[in-house]
Amino acid sequence: MSSAKKPEHRRRWTDLFEDGSAEGGVASLAFRAEAIAKRQSVEFDAGMRLCLQPDALMPGNRFEPLIDGAAAYQAMLDAIESAEHTIDLETYIWEGDALGHRFAALLERKARAGVRVRAMADGAGAWAAGSILAQLHTAGAHLAFFHPMTPWRRRWGWSVRDHRKLLIVDARVAFTGGFNLANEQAPTDWGGLGWHDIHARIEGPSVRALQRLFDDAFRYASGERGRGWSLLREPRRHAHDPTELSSIALVPETPPHAVPPAALAHPAAHAQLQALAVGRRRDRRFIQRHYQYAVAMSRVRVSIFCSYFIPNASWRRTLTKAARRGVDVRVLVPRINDIPAVHYASRFSYQSLLDAGVRIYEYLPTMMHAKALVVDDAWCAIGSYNLDQRSLMYNWEISVAAVDARACAQLEAQFEADIGKSREIDPARWSERGWREKFKERFFYLFRLLL
Repeated sequence: MSSAKKPEHRRRWTDLFEDGSAEGGVASLAFRAEAIAKRQSVEFDAGMRLCLQPDALMPGNRFEPLIDGAAAYQAMLDAIESAEHTIDLETYIWEGDALGHRFAALLERKARAGVRVRAMADGAGAWAAGSILAQLHTAGAHLAFFHPMTPWRRRWGWSVRDHRKLLIVDARVAFTGGFNLANEQAPTDWGGLGWHDIHARIEGPSVRALQRLFDDAFRYASGERGRGWSLLREPRRHAHDPTELSSIALVPETPPHAVPPAALAHPAAHAQLQALAVGRRRDRRFIQRHYQYAVAMSRVRVSIFCSYFIPNASWRRTLTKAARRGVDVRVLVPRINDIPAVHYASRFSYQSLLDAGVRIYEYLPTMMHAKALVVDDAWCAIGSYNLDQRSLMYNWEISVAAVDARACAQLEAQFEADIGKSREIDPARWSERGWREKFKERFFYLFRLLL
């Protein structure tokens, strides 16, 4: 008996394919993307053809990569300092160290000044910041913890974590990428360890999409529903309903439903952006499909920054197929990993990639914590998403995909600079490593779902 055709509303990325086939998994996505690459090349420019959902791109944004803690943290602190109405912060790790105190003190001061502050941290990543977050709550900020680790807490959980890093100020400027609030990622002249990482500053209509993602996550973690929010404390009067959940409506301009997205475009901004996320009620492989589609459609070069690189079979097929058809596929991973088990589990997958022509570099100076991807100097993405089993199967993640030649050029230049400080894995010598190394790689790879 033949299976019934899926309803139209159930079909997603397969709508792009002429044969109308039902969703068949990520492997078929890579095959189909390669099959239609030539047909689509006449329809889209270099960047648009790399997008799984080109119609979802929002034009008129400013997209600025921020390299390392001195640039990223200072830009975030400056944005918080300039806030007039709302500050929304979501982070995976919030340590009780000097950097954690610095952000908490500034947020506390803004909350006491009447700015609506909402802060959300993962229940496993913020356990060391209890005292400073208590002070922040006393100042009037609204706090939420994602899946507390203790079973007697509401919506507790162990496996699924909120790995997102997102800051939105006045619903106008947003920051996302790989930076947590921890001294490890702070610059050395701030007393930190100077980890290498990448963040992004976003202005324009795409901030509204990020704001909606934050609102949904905060509503879930706080356990509150609807517009009538009993725990919402509003020290300052706003032009709109003070019980409104979203920060968009608390900024005293024209309500969002009265402003077309094109009118929100930032002056002199040329980036076309799409916010990508996985989380509650969202396709678990949504970001993976977008990333893999761009790689499968690549023609010249793929450059990947990945701090925790344990690709699944689908990702290995996508990378090896791209390399075998002549694309220069390069992956930058840390030589010094803050989780040694991940270092060995990652190396277990190197052999098949090297055999196909994928070039792998290990960054030597310090821990490389970046999560970014550049394809053909035309499409890029920055976010919290790793190519490991936690991001692929469990964690809530967020990323921003961009068609922006300037941002791509900046990331490519950074990649070139980084591989100058890295050691390339030699395929000829890789198979000659000792049995102890191979044993540790195989052993820790068995526990990849826990890393």
